[in-house]
Amino acid sequence: MTIEEDAEGLACHALTTFLLEKSYAFVCISPESQERVVRKRSLQPETRNSANLEDFFGWSLPADEEVLRHILPLKILNLLLEASVVTAGDDGLYRSKFRVSSFYMPDIEDSLSLTRLYYIHSAFPTTQRDSVFFGPDTYLFLDYLSSVTNRVPSRTPRTIVDICCGAGAGAILLARKFPASRVLALDLNPKALSVGIMNARFANTQVLFVESDLVSAMKSQDDIDLIVSNPPYISSSALDVPTHAIDGLLSGLALPLRVVEESVSLLAHHGLLIIYTAVPIPHQNPGYDPFLEHLRKVVGATLISYKILHPDMFGEELSLPAYAKVGRIQAVGAVLRKVMWSFIFPTTYIYIEAAGWKNGTGDGWSLVTRFLTHRSLSG
Repeated sequence: MTIEEDAEGLACHALTTFLLEKSYAFVCISPESQERVVRKRSLQPETRNSANLEDFFGWSLPADEEVLRHILPLKILNLLLEASVVTAGDDGLYRSKFRVSSFYMPDIEDSLSLTRLYYIHSAFPTTQRDSVFFGPDTYLFLDYLSSVTNRVPSRTPRTIVDICCGAGAGAILLARKFPASRVLALDLNPKALSVGIMNARFANTQVLFVESDLVSAMKSQDDIDLIVSNPPYISSSALDVPTHAIDGLLSGLALPLRVVEESVSLLAHHGLLIIYTAVPIPHQNPGYDPFLEHLRKVVGATLISYKILHPDMFGEELSLPAYAKVGRIQAVGAVLRKVMWSFIFPTTYIYIEAAGWKNGTGDGWSLVTRFLTHRSLSG
């Protein structure tokens, strides 16, 4: 089902419009880093509560009514209170249920990132099962997505799908980059989808958010030219959220591998899959990458790019039982292209791309014809 915007969305849109006027800026850090900052600020009476917009909507610090009336126009404050975006606690202090972060990291070579844009996500701490996550990992994903789509020569994608979209970061970036494309954002978390609608509205983009277990809600169609995904990938227990793949096999790779399989079946011929994920590297074999090994064997697609984006992510997870044999967790980005057919011989795989391809002596079709003729004559 699709998610309709409500009073909460209207209140948050009014808020982000106001923040834009105030040149608000907040780069979201990791939960571990934010916990350290909040903890040390709580030790000092003069810093434990909010004094400005960044404290309240960035650091998720509480505020008294006097401060709120000082930093927010009364009309916007009332909208936030009526929509329960801002609520009062038993201690008499007010808290926001959302954080607002800068969507783009500054990049003077990228005209899109020069535009001040905000992204709404769950307040700290993100302890609820349906928490909506944003942070350094998302910034890496967006940077990789922007870089790859700049370098891949192709026509404007007819349909773009963001699988495990969360609150729509990837979908929004691509909707801004390809305004003529139809953009769909799929996620299993209704709260993430409702927040995504708010984010897309503020970004002035057209994105259709759909509740779906990966691609289960998608009907068969032949115009999906681009699929992107930043799926949960940290192996976890049922208590962990939200970047965590519940009961993830192979230390969190189960869901990313499923995303690859289902995306390849959904893509149009010659369509692209861009996936960002994290890979556990065994401490006894530090040169082995299980995700790369799998991608090289995917039937129906060919791996055209693989890049290690960060060699050491989520080090705090390494003490968990699921990572007992893991030396590090690296962030990677991969691009795969859908191919039309696979001719499989005992020791040979030949992929024919639907868009056609060339080799040094002529077209690919004649090469395959000669190969098949040779194989049949040689028995």
